[in-house]
Amino acid sequence: MFDRFTYRQKNYALLVMFILLCLVSYKRSFSLTLNAQAEIDEQESQLSKTEHVQSDIESLRIQIAQLNRNIGKSDIPPEKVSQEILAEISAFSNSNSVELVQLEQTHSFQTVDFDIFSNQILVEGNYNGILSLAYHMENKFEYARLTNVELFAEKNHNSKTKKLYGKLLFQHYRQN
Repeated sequence: MFDRFTYRQKNYALLVMFILLCLVSYKRSFSLTLNAQAEIDEQESQLSKTEHVQSDIESLRIQIAQLNRNIGKSDIPPEKVSQEILAEISAFSNSNSVELVQLEQTHSFQTVDFDIFSNQILVEGNYNGILSLAYHMENKFEYARLTNVELFAEKNHNSKTKKLYGKLLFQHYRQN
């Protein structure tokens, strides 16, 4: 049966069969092996990422604990914090030219992890006295953190005098 073909035709037929066999073997086994190897490489890279996750979680927990220590004592009720703020400002105002004008009601805001309590205080005095108070409260006061200071002047048109005011915003947090 194969006697009627020449060697050249037989070689071409063998070459075509070899190419078809290579294509079939690539399709049936080599491509699956290459895909499996790519999947293994991807999973190994994900595994190496997850090995570092535990140490990252621990470092984040340490950072959260440090932040919790920095934002104030969290086990104190808001009324006690308001009283401590008033006591500290009144003690400071005795020796400096600062006077407490207004204490607004404590504002509370709830997030998923924290209850945030804000106290806003209005003081009157000279520039150095208000800045000294802000510096003192920021560095020495432990019950809440001074988060905002706003200075503004108001002119009394009847007496033609200017008064300098400072709004101090304190916040403390309670962890849920």
